[in-house]
Amino acid sequence: MIRAVILAMTVWSAASFAAEPVWRAADWGRPIDNWGTGMAFVCDNDACPGGARLFARTKVGFCNCYSGVADDEEIDRIGDVDLHGETFNPVAPGVVTEVGPLKGRKRLFDIPNRWFGTTHVLSIVVATDCKAVVATIVSGTAVTPEEERAAVAVLNDKPFQEWAANQ
Repeated sequence: MIRAVILAMTVWSAASFAAEPVWRAADWGRPIDNWGTGMAFVCDNDACPGGARLFARTKVGFCNCYSGVADDEEIDRIGDVDLHGETFNPVAPGVVTEVGPLKGRKRLFDIPNRWFGTTHVLSIVVATDCKAVVATIVSGTAVTPEEERAAVAVLNDKPFQEWAANQ
């Protein structure tokens, strides 16, 4: 009986310390459009079972300069979900979010593909004045809260913040 309790505690302890996602820089690898390229990252460990990737770039003058990213139409209009598939479906209404001092919204999408299954996308669009930061987490499995938290940490890091400020 005591051995079973110790074994159960060991399994629980190992599960509670799952690896956090680790992001490393990667090639942009998306089509070039009017806003050019941005920064791209790939999740570099087993914490991202769907092979999550993070794409982020700035867009100047394409968000509402007074109210920022106030609704889902704004996410749909300036988010980069279309770079990852032609047909995308919102999973749920967007919610308010923040990246550093920037406020905006985030929204989940699914992109069906008849040969490769569904791609899951979390679009994060935050803005100040007339400048938006558009971030997209793309995965073969549902984007986890840990993946989102680690991706937002990358966006809050000084190198990305400096790069975005100079765009």
